Amino acid sequence: MNKRTSILLALAVTVSVASAPLASPQLTYAADSATTIVNGTAKPVSYESLGSLSEGLASFWDRSSTLFGYTNTNGKTVIKAQYEEVKPFSEGLTAVKKGNLWGFIDKTGKVIVKPKYQQVGQGFSEGLAAVKVSSGKWAYINKTGKIVFTASYDEAHDFNDGMAAVWKRKGTTYVGGFIDQKGKEIVKPQYAMLNVFSEGLAPVMKNGKWGYIDKKGKMIIKPQFDGAAPMSEGLALFLQNGKYGYLNAKGKVIVKAQYTGGQSFSEGRAAVKVGGSLSDRSGKWGYIGVTGKLVIPAQYSDENAEIGSFKEGLAFVQRTDGSKLLIDRSGKVRVDLKTNDASVGEFDNGVAIVKTPLEEGNYYFMKNPLKTSK
Repeated sequence: MNKRTSILLALAVTVSVASAPLASPQLTYAADSATTIVNGTAKPVSYESLGSLSEGLASFWDRSSTLFGYTNTNGKTVIKAQYEEVKPFSEGLTAVKKGNLWGFIDKTGKVIVKPKYQQVGQGFSEGLAAVKVSSGKWAYINKTGKIVFTASYDEAHDFNDGMAAVWKRKGTTYVGGFIDQKGKEIVKPQYAMLNVFSEGLAPVMKNGKWGYIDKKGKMIIKPQFDGAAPMSEGLALFLQNGKYGYLNAKGKVIVKAQYTGGQSFSEGRAAVKVGGSLSDRSGKWGYIGVTGKLVIPAQYSDENAEIGSFKEGLAFVQRTDGSKLLIDRSGKVRVDLKTNDASVGEFDNGVAIVKTPLEEGNYYFMKNPLKTSK
């Protein structure tokens, strides 16, 4: 469903921990400190593989039943493996697939909306969830499962910044527009590609170039870019003539297009690549601040590991020799994992998932060292 809601930007993304686990006797361990994980005294959780963390829970997959469940950050199963597919928690609920139909459960595993939908979006956002009903059309429900309004479109996405992308088939292709939280069509489906609203603007592609529209559908920043990301912390990443830069909500270029890789801003920092090209990994990555100044020198590699965005004050990076680190917003090394064979997911409520080694490795829940050191 989200294949058309893309921006065609070669953005580095934070390492996430994927899925494929095993059923084993359930043991319970508290989330470990970085020190015990690095020195080898921490005990791994009893799942062979985990999904990413969301609202304090992570999905796991049980090999014997081939079904999914959820664990908390103490490594305790809180929702047993019983679903064919699951999604991350959002606003206290998550979408789960039972048989061929989707429904929603809460963090205790209680069924809040029984499985009856052919398809769902990513979950609840701004109090609403997109669901595909038996008629084959889309609707938006509230957290009791009541249909708030129907959406007569071929595809419907989740709400972001008060707007949701919707798609209609036009011949052999689709065109996208936006509706508001009452179901009113604000932007008629007309764009071949677009992305979500954020901070009042949405990137859209017109005649092969990207620009930005406001919530009335007015083109605020004319189409001129080869790629464009949503606004984040007052700035948006754009691609022009093979280089990345950043502009503000008025279309003023704050950081000229000069980097061969880039990410959106998070916690006042954005990862950028210096040197190399868009299509290779030969350049080095550092971080800029909101003024565009390089505040953490370009020194990290994305060879076999993506460069992380800052979450809860930390980012996962890799030295050119392959060794893995967690750094803070000043660039100070807070955790040296002392191995080339590990990954750390994004921190969520003070905890992140660590996997080491990467092939058939163990999983750990790591406490945020910035919080535990206070």
